[in-house]
Amino acid sequence: MNETVRALREMQGSAVERLAGLGSRAARAFPPLGQVGGFLLEVLRKYHRDDCLTYAASISFFLTISLIPLATLFFKLMGWMLGSGAYSFTVQRAISEMYPYLPRGFIADSIQNSRKLGGLGLSWGVLLIGAHWGVNQLDRSLSHIFGLRIKVHRQTRKYPLLRRLAVVVGILVALVTLLAVTVNMALLSRAPSATMRVLHLLPPVFGLVLVTLVLQHLPRRPVQFRHALLGGVVCSLLWWVAKVWFGYYLKHTPTWGILYGSLGSVMAALVFLYYSCAILLLGAEVTAAFYRAAATGAFPVRPSPGRRKA
Repeated sequence: MNETVRALREMQGSAVERLAGLGSRAARAFPPLGQVGGFLLEVLRKYHRDDCLTYAASISFFLTISLIPLATLFFKLMGWMLGSGAYSFTVQRAISEMYPYLPRGFIADSIQNSRKLGGLGLSWGVLLIGAHWGVNQLDRSLSHIFGLRIKVHRQTRKYPLLRRLAVVVGILVALVTLLAVTVNMALLSRAPSATMRVLHLLPPVFGLVLVTLVLQHLPRRPVQFRHALLGGVVCSLLWWVAKVWFGYYLKHTPTWGILYGSLGSVMAALVFLYYSCAILLLGAEVTAAFYRAAATGAFPVRPSPGRRKA
């Protein structure tokens, strides 16, 4: 993993420099386009300086540890809201659409674990602590991106542990509620085509809601909703592209099965989780750029020399 991250960082640095050259030429020819390109290049430079690919690797590692507790709590809450319908084929299909490339048997194991889980008690606390690990590392990464990890005096949100646990519970409740409402609407329509359309719309909608909630409520300073939404939109669009591209790669690359054999599905899930974390941090960089602009009162893109006022 370290070698892969190092190679990706080198490729990223060279790509940013090439884009900077193209952006400067475009800025001279088309000033408005140059402003947008300058903003995107500044975000990519900050993404590279913050070493976000390494942070994405650490987040994906801790999220892997947190995945089983999160899935168990998710299905337990779904069982409370939908009853036996929480374990139906439609719900499992919706989850597979929301996050593809899960290892075989993962959903079935999570359902079995959730059925073993009793009422509120010590087991819920253990699961919440396990689910908290991934969010804890994400909190540290966002603090680094927002420039708050070293400058502790700028952190205005107190009680980070309670806030992270509240984010875990809040995201689970929000996703369970949205999924329950969506599945019920699809089932009540009694139209298979409508159900399939709903299932295909779930990943971008849920991804947008999830990332917006995380970017607005997890950083250690207040973030405006519109800034978090912009980062969520960027993240959702790039995640959708990554999902399609990675599926095409797995389908047309026979060497994947040769390299990993029976572990192919597990490795696919881990690699795609890393891609997802890297994309999430890029969306966080977009939100942080607008956050810094709002804090300083300056637009995040400097005006081009040709349009600068005297």
